[in-house]
Amino acid sequence: MNFKHLYYFWVAAHAGGIVRAGDQLHVTPQTLSGQIKLLEEALDKKLFKKSGRTLELTDAGRLALDYADEIFSLGSELESAVRREQEVGTQSRFRVGIADSVPKAIAYRLL
Repeated sequence: MNFKHLYYFWVAAHAGGIVRAGDQLHVTPQTLSGQIKLLEEALDKKLFKKSGRTLELTDAGRLALDYADEIFSLGSELESAVRREQEVGTQSRFRVGIADSVPKAIAYRLL
């Protein structure tokens, strides 16, 4: 599965349509439709159905959207965790080296 295709589907589902999602992503509706079609082919399921001039999620589309919400939420958490780790990494650390010959109880009391 291509996560770019999943991301395009996710944005389109939350935007409520291909044109609005295309505006948000700065891609043409044709490009967006093509990418979503590739995802549908990979999943072997239709994710959207036409209802008049609008698109509605199919049952498979709602299921895929639930998973996509979770996937992109975890991606955001990952970015935050890495940023926090980088911030912690820039702080000074105090490291102490103790020879193996020094008993751990004494080293503990010294520190």
